[in-house]
Amino acid sequence: MVEQISHLVASLARPHVSLHIVAAEVGLHVGLSGPFNLARGADGGWVGHMEHQIDGLVVDSDNEVATLLTRWEMIRNSALPRQQSIELMKEVVTSWT
Repeated sequence: MVEQISHLVASLARPHVSLHIVAAEVGLHVGLSGPFNLARGADGGWVGHMEHQIDGLVVDSDNEVATLLTRWEMIRNSALPRQQSIELMKEVVTSWT
């Protein structure tokens, strides 16, 4: 785990990489409903992808993508800010080594 978290911290030096930790103290939040990915194409349009145990689903309808974008914002609003997330990961690495 130390190597994985260290890799994540190093990856955050890239301008297109962002990571926000949702602390356990937050409790229930919409992100616990399952994983999803969002990507913006060269044309500026969004597409989503959701996975479950059997298959994956591409989400490209405007309404469904809007729902995922709203949920993403809800998760980000519950998460620690970027710098606090980085500091927490560094603290964890230090405590585990």
